[in-house]
Amino acid sequence: MNRIYLYILIIIGSFCMGSCDDMTDAPVYSENEVIAPEAGTAEIYVLNEGLFNLNNSTLMRYSFSNGTQTPDYFKKINKRGLGDTANDMAIYGSKLYVVVNVSSQIEVIDLKTGTSLKQIGMLTENGSSRQPRYITFFENKAYVCSFDGTVARIDTTSLAIEALTQVGRNPDGLCVQNNKLYVSNSGGLDNPNYDNTVSVIDIASFKEIKKIIVGSNPGKILADKYGDVYVVTRGNLQHGDYKLERIDSSQDKVVESFNFAVLNFAINDDYAYMYNYDYSSGESSIKVFNIKTELIERENFITDGTSITTPYGININPYNGNIYITDAYDYKVTGDLLCFSPQGRLQFKLKNIGLNPNTVAFSDVASQSVIDENNEDTSEAFASKVLEYVPAPSQYMNTSTTAYLPGYGKDDVLAYANKLIKDKSLLSLGGFGGYIILGFNHAIKNVQGEYDFKIYGNAYYDMYGTASGKLGGSSEPGIVLVSTDANGNGVADDKWYELAGSEYHSDKVIRNYQITYYRPSPLDGNVRWTDNQGNEGFIYRNIYHKQDSYYPAWMDNTITFTGSRLPDNAVNEGNSVSQHWVSYCFEWGYADNHPNNTEQSQFKIEWAVDEYGNSVQLDKVDFIKVYSAINQDCGWMGEASTEILTIENLHFSK
Repeated sequence: MNRIYLYILIIIGSFCMGSCDDMTDAPVYSENEVIAPEAGTAEIYVLNEGLFNLNNSTLMRYSFSNGTQTPDYFKKINKRGLGDTANDMAIYGSKLYVVVNVSSQIEVIDLKTGTSLKQIGMLTENGSSRQPRYITFFENKAYVCSFDGTVARIDTTSLAIEALTQVGRNPDGLCVQNNKLYVSNSGGLDNPNYDNTVSVIDIASFKEIKKIIVGSNPGKILADKYGDVYVVTRGNLQHGDYKLERIDSSQDKVVESFNFAVLNFAINDDYAYMYNYDYSSGESSIKVFNIKTELIERENFITDGTSITTPYGININPYNGNIYITDAYDYKVTGDLLCFSPQGRLQFKLKNIGLNPNTVAFSDVASQSVIDENNEDTSEAFASKVLEYVPAPSQYMNTSTTAYLPGYGKDDVLAYANKLIKDKSLLSLGGFGGYIILGFNHAIKNVQGEYDFKIYGNAYYDMYGTASGKLGGSSEPGIVLVSTDANGNGVADDKWYELAGSEYHSDKVIRNYQITYYRPSPLDGNVRWTDNQGNEGFIYRNIYHKQDSYYPAWMDNTITFTGSRLPDNAVNEGNSVSQHWVSYCFEWGYADNHPNNTEQSQFKIEWAVDEYGNSVQLDKVDFIKVYSAINQDCGWMGEASTEILTIENLHFSK
């Protein structure tokens, strides 16, 4: 399974909307329509957080003057990526500040040119990550809250960190009101033992002067024009017990708790635009709340029938009051940006702006950046085609993560898989045996003693370590095989050779393991499996993924896979109250086993062995096959499944 979303959304509560995947897929769009200029607005910037631990955050710029949309704007200017899991963004003065959570840095960008001015590392004295989350500004200072329980004060001229102050556990939002900083302390990493306080910091002394008791797991926090502060308290994210509370900044205490559910919101003048998501029903809503009268003015903000699949970010254009809402779809395809008037009517839509768009920033001054469209293109270094894609049943089945849209047949799925691989979008292989075969526009050479290719997955290490001290977190290993196009027909029908990883000679590996999956009846039932070891079990449904079936809609009523089964690697290191599953990494030689930024995500062709375990010398390979090699249910996290984004030839040169 893909644990990224569950880990972030449920345990950390880290995505800005905190919503769970409803598994609705994005439609295919035509080109963007011509958009009329926005009053007072020269450009907008959209921050796309990408996928956790995949180092694929991007920044999109749209210019109203010439109607140009520039995806990955930061990379085009600076010739490098933005970092891993960009969480927040804001413009202050002539600079754009981007908070990059997993990379633990603040990227400071010159608005005029788009160039990076500085990367401010948010690290502790021993070099570990503070995990910065949100940013706000006051009188030429930037304030950044981080999950390590600190708020940093940064001078906006020197871009130096001037001071740090301690607040509560895992702060997850901050704002300024009445010359004070208000910081929501979520305790989100201690599920279910959340924090329930808002820290009050005197800006002049930069010291915490009070903790205000609020509801459990506070998150988004905003100030209004009347001297009040509003904070969302999310409780247990799975149960949807979200509330909105009002703090009087003159008394620094909660004076009102509203009995409607809010997960995220934005304030403009007298109005709060509030988003909510119900995990149990999968329903979402956007309401309009009058903060002056304390009444819901519209139960449905959108008045023209426009549909939004998964609202992910809500921002208000300060120059004209229009409301911008991002749609993340299923969190694994590029999202869209929709602009509405305050009356709830769609003004325009920008399509395919990036993966998981979360924040919009508005500029009244046009930039003068120069985009070099002749940058060296290394795309040919990556896998160019999917020859076969046969995923096993899983909680992500019949969604875009398994290259499926409603009504798709086998050929449609293969075509969609080809698009996703070229876009470096996530593809799940499902439970044990599910596989993919990838090809290249060229052969990958076997250079003795060197790594030859790299497989990108979505493995990550547990940020707090493991009970044993060994490397682990989310590791869903897939076995890797290689083949040469010996007959020259361009089809992967020649002999396959396994790359012998660290567990190859282990007596815990089951060779010639065979598993058969059965289409359930009814379709929304658990998917039964049997194996050749006399065992049976299920791919169990869960509350997070509610599509009609976990069984591939386009396949036969039974599916059988054969391969080597690696030993179970997931352990529940939680307690009687809360499960905390850790999947331990094997040492080396498996896909989706270690994070992409580690040596262990790379592979050597010289590891190839034949069916008898004898070493095989291959000068090159043309095809690479990966299949899920774990058959284990991990409680509420679901089945183990290998995920693939792409494969890179490490010896490629133009």
